[in-house]
Formats: sequence, C-alpha cells, structure tokens
Amino acid sequence: MTATLGLISINDVYSLEHLPRLATLIAHHRATTPADRWLVVLAGDFIAPSVLSSLDGGRNMVRCLDALGVTHVVFGNHEDDVPLSELQARVREFHGVWLGTNVRGFDPPLPAFDVIEVGGKRVGLVGVVMNDPNVYRRPPFGGVDLERPNDTVVREAARLREHERCDAVIAMTHQWIADDRALAKTGVVPLILGGHEHDPFLERFERCVLTKSGMDATHAAVVTVTLSEPVHVEVRHEAVAPYAEDPALRALVNEANALVERLAGGVLLPELAEPLSSSGSRSRQTSMGTFVCTWLREALGTDAALFNGGGLRGSEVHTDLFTLGDLQNELPFDNEIVVVELPGEVVRDAIASSRRHAPKGDGGFLQVDDGARVEGDRLVWLAGAPLDPQRSYRVAVPRAHLLGLDRIEPFERFSKENPAAIPAAGCGRPPRLILLEALVRSRIERLGGFDVIDTDHDGRVTRADLELAMRRAGSAPSEATVSLVLNTLDANHDQVLTKDEAPDE
Repeated sequence: MTATLGLISINDVYSLEHLPRLATLIAHHRATTPADRWLVVLAGDFIAPSVLSSLDGGRNMVRCLDALGVTHVVFGNHEDDVPLSELQARVREFHGVWLGTNVRGFDPPLPAFDVIEVGGKRVGLVGVVMNDPNVYRRPPFGGVDLERPNDTVVREAARLREHERCDAVIAMTHQWIADDRALAKTGVVPLILGGHEHDPFLERFERCVLTKSGMDATHAAVVTVTLSEPVHVEVRHEAVAPYAEDPALRALVNEANALVERLAGGVLLPELAEPLSSSGSRSRQTSMGTFVCTWLREALGTDAALFNGGGLRGSEVHTDLFTLGDLQNELPFDNEIVVVELPGEVVRDAIASSRRHAPKGDGGFLQVDDGARVEGDRLVWLAGAPLDPQRSYRVAVPRAHLLGLDRIEPFERFSKENPAAIPAAGCGRPPRLILLEALVRSRIERLGGFDVIDTDHDGRVTRADLELAMRRAGSAPSEATVSLVLNTLDANHDQVLTKDEAPDE
C-alpha cells in the first residue's frame, strides 16, 4: 500500500505582500494534485526583520500565516530579533505546530517532533535551527540550549522510525546550505525543507532531496512524497505571480500594512541641524549619507560606518523634520549591515576604489560618517582622528560590499584573504530598522529620559505621559508620532512603556 503526502514549503518571509497569491496557489494544488494529506510549512525567519515587525512584534505575520493554513514552522535566527516576550506570545498564538527539535529550555516548551497519519502511513516531522553563535546578537531565544542541528536530526529520525513506527521522517531546517548538504548526504531523511539562504536551491542526492524556495514567498516548493519502499520525492519550484490574490488574505495584509502607513507620518526628528538630501549620492558625499552613516555608527557602537550611495533613494530635501515615511523612502532596500574589523588601509583604499567613477557616478560610492574626512578620494581622518593605516577599526558596512557588490576591489581582496573575519550572512539587519530603533530611542532621551517623562514615578510611561513630555519640549505631539514611539519600544504593545524598555540613561 502506498500513500502520498503533499507539501507547500516556503522560507524567510519578511514581507506579507505575496501571501495572498500563495494562498491561491495552495488552494489550487489541494484541489488538483492528488494527495492523501497536505501540509504547508515555513522554515524560519518570518517574525523579523521588517518595519512591520518592529512595530507589532510579528503579530500580523502570525495572523496571516494562520489564515494561510501554515501547519508547521521552525525558528530562524531572526526570530530572536524581537523581544523574548513577543516571541513567546507569537508561539502561543500560532495555530499550527512550532517545532523545536534542537531547542532545549524555551518557554513555552516546543515539541521535538510531530507524527502525522497519511493514508495509513506514519510520517514524522522534525525541525531544527542553526546553533552558530555568529548569527545571533545575544544568547538566542532567551538563553536556550541549541543542540547541533544535524546530530539532532540523525538521532531523532532513528528514534521516530524505531519507537514511533514512522515510515518516513522529513526534516525542516534553518541553517547554512553546506550543513543541509552534509545532512542530505547521510541519507537519514528523504526530504529536507530548508531556510536561511535567500536564494532558491533544489538539489537531489542519492537518498535525499534538498529544497529552499527563496525569500518572501515569491516562489513555493511544491512537493509530493510517495510513501513507498523506497520513499519517492518530487519537488518543483513554482512562482506565485501567475495566481490571483485571495481576497480574504489580501484584506488581512492591507489591515497589517495600514499600521505602517498610519505611522508613516510619525516624527523621528522634530528638528534638523541642517537640510538633509541624498541628491547626487552616487558621485559625492551628501548630507543624508553623513546622517545615515553617523546614526549607524552610533546605534551599533562602532568606530565608523560606510554606506553605498546607491542605497539612498529619497528624492526630497528635508529641511524641518524627519519622519518614518522619509526613512523608508531613503532606505528602501534590505542591505544587511554588519560590523567587521578592518585595517585602516583597507577602509582608505575601499573608499578610493568606490569613488573611482565620480563624477560619472556609481551605486557603490561609499558615504562616510561625521567622524571621517575625505580629501578628494583619499580618506585622511577616521573615528574622529587622523587615519592610522595599520590600526584595526570596527566598521559598520553593508555585508554585500565585502563580498563583491559594486566591485570594490579592496573589500573583495580582504574578504578572500580573511574569510573568517567576514560576519556570517543573517547576523546583520537592514539599515532602516537599525535607524528606526536608534532614532526613537534618541527621541526619548531628548525628552529627558524615562524618569523625567514618568512624572508620577509609577514605573510606567503612558500615551498621556509621552504627549505631555513632547508638549513641554515644544513640539506638537501628533497621534502618529506618539504611536510610533510606543509601538517601536513597547514590547507588549499595550501602549505603555516600562523602565526596562526605555533607553539606558
């Protein structure tokens, strides 16, 4: 007797935009592709990072995944970007099974496996997340113990076959493709549904098929598993674009995006020391370039920051104030910002190389922070002092530029000679999210800090407290501005700030 399991697999979903079409794709295959049972799975990185998740802690993403009918998920490393209390709430809200096969000590406890019945056959699912400390900004998920992913899968697959009488075991993973390939070569599972890389992969090994469908659900892996002896797996990647949008899910997505749209007018900086403009940022240093780099440096605590001029896309000159909408217009791309130790001479040579096409212009033209000074195309001042070519500087920079984007040769040479010095993919964050949090925290500090805003000293800052503090500071507190501050810092999203959520004073 044979049975067939159908699966739709996605991974690394930071945007809601393609989910309405994915819903129709899922419905189509359920109706037209014979299978005894269907599952919809997501292999990590969906709670964060995005502007929406910064404002709602991933709540709307989980609502949409539930409406989509997602049955199984696993942690990705970016699930650790949101406050622990928010992540715990999302786990409790999710209607499906949140697997944590190699996660020990999370509250609430995550199941190590799930066994499902498929046409008289038993299929076990396990789900693991990478334990590489380099992709986490802190002890992950509240300080849990993360076992070695592949070792865990090998152990649990054997146990599920022996003790749970499983005819097949499927692994969901969020880890490097090299680790997935190593797991696939063991042959302990016939199918690996992976995440972490943002590029699609579809590879067949002697006894295993490995798939990652790419990011943001623009494509889905459509899988059929025939539970025979041996197990037979067929996978194809399918674009969601040809499918019509599901109206109900589109309504949910629009409702979620309305939060960001409603707060777009929220003021991050009520006063500007000088006009800000990114005009000409591909061929010269701009005030917006200096602004972005300086805030990246301050937010990440580095010696310096560099950012590509082609990543600045605003068309306006900002003279009076700066809003969330302005920030999103200026920084539309998800250039992953990482911190790397670089010799001064490499920074100097990279800046000179990036500006080689000026005044013609080049997207890689490196903007610098206000602690740097460039004369012509030569860096002479860095971290507020004369450049020391031999000194090691901690520099915030788009990771892609270290690996060849825009052909900045000194970066490429350094990366090839020092591969261990390059931060792992996925450990950084998009620049607009870094600046959003930094600017909101700065706004609180300029109002005098938590203790000044909390006038009744009850350990809580309410909407009324914040509005009063803004009036005292001489700015008219719009609803969008107050909500933006509260939504960004308030881990519980109850419109109240507590002492531990406010910036350190």
